[in-house]
Amino acid sequence: MNYNQKLKEKFQHHPKIRRIARHRHLPKSIFCQIKEQRIMREARRRKELNRRKHSKPGSVPVVSEKKKHIVAVVK
Repeated sequence: MNYNQKLKEKFQHHPKIRRIARHRHLPKSIFCQIKEQRIMREARRRKELNRRKHSKPGSVPVVSEKKKHIVAVVK
C-alpha cells in the first residue's frame, strides 16, 4: 500500500492516475469472498421477506440487520 501511495504521489500529474486512485484493488480471493457474502445476505433477506409475506400478519417480527448481530445486552 505504501508503494502504491508513493506511485500516486510520483505520477500525480498524469491524467490516468485519478482513475487508478479511485479504484481500490483487492486480491481476487477477498473480492470473491465479499461477493459470496453479499449473495448469502441477499438470500437470507429474500427468504425472510417471503416468510413474512406468507405467514400470519405480526407472527414474524421485523428485526433490523444491526440488532440481529447483537448476542447479549450487558446491564
